[in-house]
Amino acid sequence: MQKITAAIITFNEESKIERCLRSLDWVDEIVVIDSFSTDRTVDICNRFTQKVFRHAWPNNYAEQKTRAHEYASYDWILFIDADEVVTRALRDEIILLFKAGPAADAFGIPRREYFGGKWIKAGGWYPQHKTILYRRSMGEWVNPIHEKFVTRGTTEYLANPILHDGYGNFETFMGKFNVYSSLEAERTIREGRRTKFSLLKAVFKPLERFYGRFIRHQGYKDGMHGFYMAAVIAFNYFLTELKYYERLYEKRQQENWDTVYRREAVGPEHDAAKTK
Repeated sequence: MQKITAAIITFNEESKIERCLRSLDWVDEIVVIDSFSTDRTVDICNRFTQKVFRHAWPNNYAEQKTRAHEYASYDWILFIDADEVVTRALRDEIILLFKAGPAADAFGIPRREYFGGKWIKAGGWYPQHKTILYRRSMGEWVNPIHEKFVTRGTTEYLANPILHDGYGNFETFMGKFNVYSSLEAERTIREGRRTKFSLLKAVFKPLERFYGRFIRHQGYKDGMHGFYMAAVIAFNYFLTELKYYERLYEKRQQENWDTVYRREAVGPEHDAAKTK
């Protein structure tokens, strides 16, 4: 049977990391990449594996996850977040799959969301397949945020889920998407994917996202939880557009200031002197 490396990236996860690691006691090795946690995360990880490595956070999820590949002994990777748990049913499904010999190069696994004391059943949250069991030699992680593994081979989907407790309460959920919107706006500026702000996009894209989550994907079945999650997802797109406008405005203001500075304060003789 082919062997599996379980990989995790961590930062201050002492309240959740142990249950994650305990659910991985069946894999062949565990690799942890920690971003210099200041709590007991590393101490807890050291009790379960000798392969705990520290790397500064690169502000890029795909880059940090790719780094774990450098320390993995095996080609097959099960990449799980510190706030996730492998169910016994999923463990048994993977073991049976690998005994027979995996028929694909990557496998999508459904994820069950636990939010605000409730398992979320609708709104596009379940089943939300994540391609996290894969052959590393057959693909790569992409995107600094909302990262995903893209395989060059074939993909199949497993039936049993991982459990995700990443959003906690309502305040934490809102806080995470506030961070995500900042990262996405900065990425848009950095990569130059757009050069203009669109007020129509800022207004109508959030409405489309809310409709998609709450109506089309039946988020209303989760009651107030479903409404809140759909509203925050929509607000995330609104914030992303506003933060993009803010950063674009700041960039242009700086460019305008530099132009005025060279013309009004420094003078053309300064530019001429610099070329000599």
